[in-house]
Amino acid sequence: MTDTPAQMIGDQRVCAIMQPTFLPWLGYFSLIAQADDFVFLDDVQFTKQSWQNRNRISGPNGPVLLSLPVARKPSFPLINEARFGQPDFERKLVARIKGCLGKAPHWPLVERLLETGLARSSHGLSAVNIGFIRDICSEIGIEAAFHQTSQMNLPDFERSERLFQICERLKAGIYLSPVGSAGYLRDSNPFSEQGVRLRFMSFAHPQYAQARHAFQSHMSIIDALAWTGPDETRRMIIKGIGTPLGIEALDQPGDDDPRP
Repeated sequence: MTDTPAQMIGDQRVCAIMQPTFLPWLGYFSLIAQADDFVFLDDVQFTKQSWQNRNRISGPNGPVLLSLPVARKPSFPLINEARFGQPDFERKLVARIKGCLGKAPHWPLVERLLETGLARSSHGLSAVNIGFIRDICSEIGIEAAFHQTSQMNLPDFERSERLFQICERLKAGIYLSPVGSAGYLRDSNPFSEQGVRLRFMSFAHPQYAQARHAFQSHMSIIDALAWTGPDETRRMIIKGIGTPLGIEALDQPGDDDPRP
């Protein structure tokens, strides 16, 4: 784990578990930065029109939606089984992104990351998303031990219990969760202060210069990378990390993005 404010959690092993989403926002990477073990939850059902295959970048007239064209069949694939359904979508996607970010000072870096990541498209959605996330972590200097649930041979638990069992398997003392999971963890919470402790990430989203328009927040990380570069992107991620919260503190207002 990197030398970051994650150490405020203490000396116990920290586990974070997330679905592999498409070119995630800065907060996703703040979660990785605080984890010893980061687990991609890639054997759950793909959800259409979700962060699994969509995200946004800043544009001159507001956020611009990016989308990966997941095939319609099978109708309800798992994330690691989802494949793409349009030929030559990679070239069109890069061109769409270049139309918004092509004049940014660090566009060549983003273009390289896109070309490398999309070269995995024949292996499906999960391979592309996980590849992007790991490549970006390497570029900005954020480290964790990465795992995929599809490779862990886990029993079929209820979803909250499954998170707990993953933490047990990895000998974690703390499960660090995104705030978006608080609803179902309130209803079914297998964690305890005497066993694996449950904490929620706290992240203050930064502002940075984006072309000549008003700042558009909570964009994909490639937006920050294009405009500020890898070193400043990492600095903003680390600076935004706050003290993790207990579930009782989540009724207080904060700056966390509602996405999972």
